[in-house]
Amino acid sequence: MTHSPRLAPVMVGSDLGIYSMARAFHERWGVHSHTVSNLPRGFINDSAILTPILLGEHGTQADQRAALDRLAVSARERGDEPVLVVNSDSGVDTVDTNRDWYEERFTVIVPPGRAVRAVEDKARLAGLATASGLHTPRERVIDFATLDGWRAAAEEIEPPYILKPATSGDYENLHFPGKLKVYVLGDASALESTLEQIAEAGYGGRMLLQELIPGDDTHGYVATVYIDRTGTATLQATARMLLAIHTPNLLGNMALGLVRWYPDIAERVTAVLRDIGYRGFATVDVKVDARTGKPYLLDINPRPGRSNHFISMGGINPMEVAVADVRGEELPPRHTGEGGVYRIVPLALLRRYVTDPVLRGEVVSARRAYGVTHPLAYPADSNPRRTFYRYAASINHVRAFARVYPRPTETSF
Repeated sequence: MTHSPRLAPVMVGSDLGIYSMARAFHERWGVHSHTVSNLPRGFINDSAILTPILLGEHGTQADQRAALDRLAVSARERGDEPVLVVNSDSGVDTVDTNRDWYEERFTVIVPPGRAVRAVEDKARLAGLATASGLHTPRERVIDFATLDGWRAAAEEIEPPYILKPATSGDYENLHFPGKLKVYVLGDASALESTLEQIAEAGYGGRMLLQELIPGDDTHGYVATVYIDRTGTATLQATARMLLAIHTPNLLGNMALGLVRWYPDIAERVTAVLRDIGYRGFATVDVKVDARTGKPYLLDINPRPGRSNHFISMGGINPMEVAVADVRGEELPPRHTGEGGVYRIVPLALLRRYVTDPVLRGEVVSARRAYGVTHPLAYPADSNPRRTFYRYAASINHVRAFARVYPRPTETSF
């Protein structure tokens, strides 16, 4: 009987999602990970399960490649299997552009470029979503190559408008005052000034102008799916949003979530992904219209997502599923179940932001039965400095909510 080599996980980045994946590797195989990023961050600092490779504030793409090359060579020399995972749109783009270079050195857990490009075909996506029982917001594409036609596009959608990148890779790398992940704009005048600001920053891609779907954060759902090389959905995971982060750079990410199985959401999302020939991880945001109860497909992101620890909470290790696929192993389709409450902020915020008494009761029951989990609270990686960081980050989030989203609204904005 042959044994697979020991894994040597390598991740690019330093956010909560990167740490959660390192935790998943450690929980399943007991292996140590390396992360490559420019600067230290509390998520990856002082950890017993990963070692950060820091490139410095002015680290370049060439510096990153050199560090990755060294890690791959070192792993091979030890007889280990270097595995590369990224968790940002720009990271996915980088790997896809240079996939041969990465695959010479690593076992790569990144969706193929054809899958990512299929997600970008909004017209086709809308048709497939409708066939699967999902709706898509009314939207128009604004091309920054010319910016022609934006007024006509705006006239076809009733304000307030949602404005966001059609693909986030190039936009992630822009830096300018007032930059947001998603813009909510009250009228055409606000839209025009925002478009001018983004254009002046040098953006030359495309953005989506969408209608706003009403409902507070609790009308949102997250579904993460892994589709293997045969087209089988070997992982389906779902959670209901209880409270989203509202600071600009992390807008929409889960702050509090109810981890349980929502088959209607998962099956519809999976049908769309199958129909476009998707492969690998996809994290999909769905929002249920507060007026009509109709589910709307908002975003498909080609990665495990920042909140990927909710998958482990639901009973499936996401890295185990992905590694099995890239090693050519077959797994049966599985889905997550009850997992309790996911949190990165104090539970006390539930009283302010979850106003539906029925949903509150579900949260209380889930908490009693399955507990509450913070992805950074890992007993195998305990350290007073990490504990301090976790508490400090929670306090900072509470302050941010008080500043940018002090009370729930009917639109979540």
